[in-house]
Amino acid sequence: METIAAELELTKPALYRYFKNKEDLYYSVILRGTIILAEMMDVEVASKKIGIEKIYATGIAYCKFYKEYPDYSKLMLYSKNNNTDSKECMNLQKLSEYNINHLKIMCDAIEIGKEDGSIRTDLDTFMTALYLVESTMAIMQLSEKIDEPLKSLGKGKEDFIRHSLMLMRNSLEKKESGD
Repeated sequence: METIAAELELTKPALYRYFKNKEDLYYSVILRGTIILAEMMDVEVASKKIGIEKIYATGIAYCKFYKEYPDYSKLMLYSKNNNTDSKECMNLQKLSEYNINHLKIMCDAIEIGKEDGSIRTDLDTFMTALYLVESTMAIMQLSEKIDEPLKSLGKGKEDFIRHSLMLMRNSLEKKESGD
């Protein structure tokens, strides 16, 4: 905390006026990234009309976020696997609210897609939304580890991410009979 305070040209006690502890500071940074992602997601989803396009747009928002904000993205992915149960961390509570909102956006898009005929009606809405969110996060994490094989094929992380999003989209799409 002393190093952070010095970088911000604050005293350590002044820094503690804004953050209760290191954990609160840590989650405030993750919250800032989450807010940026939420705004990107809102813009992408609002620009689409039908459910399947809205679902795909959420993935594209994740992909753009990953590309434009790699440090936030890495920190968010890291924190997902190292979550704390601290009830005192106000930023962690806000982060939880944003994560619930991400799921709600996905659920709403799935329901819209079921109604407009672009998404299969046999899918459980919440379970599918949860799968999509968790799968997208897993794809982002995996893309960090497969850089070399991708490069050997003349591909990049973004190619892998977009291909994975397309596979997820295809699994949700309602196909016309006879296809």
